[in-house]
Amino acid sequence: MEEEEKEEQGMDTAYIGILVVVFLALAALAIDVGYMYVTDDDLRSAAETSSLEGAKAIKQRMLAQIRTDPQKANDVASDLLQPAARTAAIEAASGTHHATALIEVANRGLNRLAEGNDITVGFWDTVSRTYTPGVAPANAMQIRTRRTAENEAVGLGTLGSIFSKLTGSETANFTPDAVAALPPMATANIALYVGDCDPACRYPNVCTIPERKMSRDPLDAGQQGDNRYIYTSLLHSLNDRSLSDVVCMDLPPQEVCRKEIFTTSDADNRGLRDIESMMYNPNTDASNKEFDEGGAISGWWVIVPVIDSPPQPKREAVEKRTVTRYALVRIRRICVGGTAGCQQNGTAFKAPPSACRGEEGLYIDRISYVECGSKDLRNFPGLRPVLVEEENRLLPGSGAPPQ
Repeated sequence: MEEEEKEEQGMDTAYIGILVVVFLALAALAIDVGYMYVTDDDLRSAAETSSLEGAKAIKQRMLAQIRTDPQKANDVASDLLQPAARTAAIEAASGTHHATALIEVANRGLNRLAEGNDITVGFWDTVSRTYTPGVAPANAMQIRTRRTAENEAVGLGTLGSIFSKLTGSETANFTPDAVAALPPMATANIALYVGDCDPACRYPNVCTIPERKMSRDPLDAGQQGDNRYIYTSLLHSLNDRSLSDVVCMDLPPQEVCRKEIFTTSDADNRGLRDIESMMYNPNTDASNKEFDEGGAISGWWVIVPVIDSPPQPKREAVEKRTVTRYALVRIRRICVGGTAGCQQNGTAFKAPPSACRGEEGLYIDRISYVECGSKDLRNFPGLRPVLVEEENRLLPGSGAPPQ
């Protein structure tokens, strides 16, 4: 009798052991399958972030060339390898510790998606709205992301291979890709008059000029429009929001060539105070700002819409004007008396007294322009990368992508 009880207890223990193993295996499978589907979203996000970082690196190289020798800017645009941008994209996706990364972006220096190559550099056409890899000028980057090679330490490992075979799929690897581009778009809330654009400063020429004070005052009839600017909300209507809201929200850039933009004057310096605050906020549009050795902001590159008609609005009136050109401008400094602008977002900044030297106004010292519709617009550098394409892909035999 005692032997039978011991035998039953042994069997119970064995059953419990088996159940524990089965439970743990099912739990591990649930966790791993959950990992697989969660990282589909991670892969999409990584592809987007990585392509944006790569495009930003292309832009930063272009700006560095414009600062030192603008005549060679097209050499940067002709480089379809862009090694520094590829490195920036890889590190954005997988970090600097590639061996332990969960997301992989492979690079063989090619401009087609292939085995061992998940990066392409090419041209984004703003007219046809298509991306062509391996075509200059280089203004876009495509990134494909994937899970790191499946092994015992990452993802489903061996269990994943078994699971994929049971479900009729040879692999569970989901590989989305995204394209980020640098199309020329307006990034500033001021518009210049065509008289501000010297013919000698037509792109690819980027003119270095003596520091020029720009005036916002409305013009009298018949007066020349040189050195003038007017405020603009670009394509955002000012019927339901103020100019201050538009400036301080730091909205995405807009494509406004040959389009009508909203322009307005300002009875006081509210608009300029807001733009001053955005310029000296080190966290706003930081990749387009220059910093001196002490870390102070010493310049801000912006793309400004240019209008043909002189800015002569009635005080505080909102008018529509058609953009005929883009101007690449470096704002040297903005100095306005009174309180700081952009108070509504809780981060108000002022120019340091050392930059203003008791003067007030908006000052520029670099300028280049291009006409809308000109063939040179194709080469004109954009300043803010934007996502232009995204595709969800699966490796062959892996079934349909998740929704």
